[in-house]
Amino acid sequence: MKVEICYLFLSAGLKSDSVQKKVISQIRGLNDAGVQCRGFFFTNDVNEVTVFDENIILVPYPTTQKRFFNIIYQKRALLNFVMDYLTQNLRKNEYIYLRYPGVSYELYKLSKKFEKRVISEHQAKEISEIRSLKNEHPIALNISKLLSYFLYQFWPIYNEFIWSKPFSKLLFAKVAVTNEIAQYHKKTCNEVWVIPNGIETSNYNLRISPQLDTNLKIIFLKGTAGNAPWNGIDRLINSLDNYSNNKGIELYICGHIIEGEVPDRAYVKQTGYLNSEQLDQLISKMHVGFSTLCLYRKQLNEAAVLKAREYFARGLPFVYGYTDPDLENLESAKQYCLQVSNDDTIIDFEEVINFVKNVYTDPLYATKMRTIAIEHMDWKAKMNQLKINIIQKIKECQKY
Repeated sequence: MKVEICYLFLSAGLKSDSVQKKVISQIRGLNDAGVQCRGFFFTNDVNEVTVFDENIILVPYPTTQKRFFNIIYQKRALLNFVMDYLTQNLRKNEYIYLRYPGVSYELYKLSKKFEKRVISEHQAKEISEIRSLKNEHPIALNISKLLSYFLYQFWPIYNEFIWSKPFSKLLFAKVAVTNEIAQYHKKTCNEVWVIPNGIETSNYNLRISPQLDTNLKIIFLKGTAGNAPWNGIDRLINSLDNYSNNKGIELYICGHIIEGEVPDRAYVKQTGYLNSEQLDQLISKMHVGFSTLCLYRKQLNEAAVLKAREYFARGLPFVYGYTDPDLENLESAKQYCLQVSNDDTIIDFEEVINFVKNVYTDPLYATKMRTIAIEHMDWKAKMNQLKINIIQKIKECQKY
């Protein structure tokens, strides 16, 4: 059965950030899996419809210039424009795949216009995630903070309460990246598929494994540009502070760092943003990686973290502090990653060091990790599962 999908991405740009790169990889994975998929990327970076690559076009949308609450007006204008654009350009048999932008009346209208044709992808329990950022937008008795609280806390939470259920009932299905998130969304949508995040393995080079020496080199990849307290960088540093032999450890933190996010320590090296070649060179010198450590700060226990999949693709053993839906079902993968608790407790670095030494006893460990990534974590495998789910749902609908 032929499946056609139009993938909507509402915050695109000429230069791809980590989220946009993921969406591009999903579109490529869908086409590789035999799904005819094209992407509509809505952006302010172009003035006319522009070809981005063979399957993606950049579509400009009108901007608003309101003095107050412009974020609300802009989102409203964008979604109204998207609905009109789809009305003119969506093919008869295409399904819409939407990376969820947060619900609103306008998004509800879009789902009603294209009832039972929209698949919405969800990365979080949205209300919990919004609340997890309340310290960035505290309520206070001054105009600036009141506006910030209204725009980034009250208004999005209010919309989730009012419009999430009506929006969800009109969907063809939802995609959740973990079982935990799926359970949350099953309250509002009958059809929820669990498809964990993947990677485009070919985008990452298999590293050359370094020799273990007296110094342990650790890398932490910070994927988000903004503040992300669930990364748990503070927990990692507190644990190293409490480790008696931390003079033999070097911690490299890669990515954009917010002021005050990383405590000043002699063993910490902030690299800033690195291009792919620079990151290849650095990771080939590292002994172990760290993934998310404090997911509980988002009221979550389970996640499909991209950096963990990148570590697998590169052949770098790592430590993580959550339940991963892929790793839970892959006994062969568990020997290459050390799971710690999802809280603020001190990480035992003697255990970490023993884990690293054990992995390095196998000279082929890096190649074996990459094979696991190709077979189980690549976007082609993930998007093939999406295709199977869509076909199955279509067949079920045709019975009635």
